[in-house]
Amino acid sequence: MTTMISEVYSAFKTAGVPEQEAQQAAEAMSAENLATRNALAADKRDLSDDIAGTEKRLSDRITNVEHKLSDKITDVEQKLSDKITNVEQKLSDKITNVDKRLSGEIAEVRQEVAVVEQKLSDKIAAVRQEVAAVEQKLSDKVAAVRQEVAVVEQKLSNKIAAVEQKLSDKMAAFKQELIDKIADGRQQLSAEISEVRRIVSVIRWMLGFMLITMALPILREIIVAWP
Repeated sequence: MTTMISEVYSAFKTAGVPEQEAQQAAEAMSAENLATRNALAADKRDLSDDIAGTEKRLSDRITNVEHKLSDKITDVEQKLSDKITNVEQKLSDKITNVDKRLSGEIAEVRQEVAVVEQKLSDKIAAVRQEVAAVEQKLSDKVAAVRQEVAVVEQKLSNKIAAVEQKLSDKMAAFKQELIDKIADGRQQLSAEISEVRRIVSVIRWMLGFMLITMALPILREIIVAWP
């Protein structure tokens, strides 16, 4: 017989209830108490399962989001790489075309110079100076084109770095948001469990009070009827 059964049994015996009736009343209250404890244990297991399921679903969502972001980053990198390759190819083609045109122009100028040298030997020096000036301009154009190519490559590199940084910042912010939501969910569950425990404690107290209240009239009748 547990302590609680013994105390109730002793109370009934002190009130003058027969031994068998006192024992039955004490055992009935003990069974009610055991049922309440079992119900609380079942509720606790259900809450534990719900928490575990919530954490599992959140973990799966985080993994899914990370996979999707990884795929998007890979696609962006591939697109940027394709665009860079395309731009480099176009610039290379333009430079090649410019070099071809310049080579043709230089050949024409040299041919003209040869004709002029043959016919007008006194103008050879002036023509050579003009040729040198043309070559310098062509060289400046090639240098300018190459400089533009370097600027374009630098801009593309900066844009790629900026995109990668933004993606990294968004990923970090998203992970932190998920962590905060999980923490808030756990705090809310903890508060709800505390409230359930408080309600169960009140119910247990009320049940005990009701049982005692219900037993008092019986005790009074027994005491009155007792010879």
